[in-house]
Amino acid sequence: MQDESDWLMRQLHAFATGLGYTLSRHKGGTTEVVFPQNQNQPLPHQVELAQLIDRKAYAQAAQRLLALQFAMTEAEFLQLGIWLYATLNQFDDQSLAAGGISRTSLVAGLEQLQQLKM
Repeated sequence: MQDESDWLMRQLHAFATGLGYTLSRHKGGTTEVVFPQNQNQPLPHQVELAQLIDRKAYAQAAQRLLALQFAMTEAEFLQLGIWLYATLNQFDDQSLAAGGISRTSLVAGLEQLQQLKM
């Protein structure tokens, strides 16, 4: 229920839904059943970003994400970006500020991901 009251989580959910629609449209317009990836298997570079988050280097993690844009497939990059922003959104504003990033920056990063999707 908390996800429904959190604006950023609603945006992430809408973005992920739109991404799924866009990806299925590029495959001939058919809908595919996709089984979830093993939760123990991280996305490429997810461990690196998680280590930055553990060190409270949130701004550095966001910058590293942008540097990885062309080092992976577009779908993986978008998934990694959604994961990063969803993870950072769980922190309060004071923790984010201590990590060098603001909630406004999270929204701006999410909007950048949305522009890439289009």
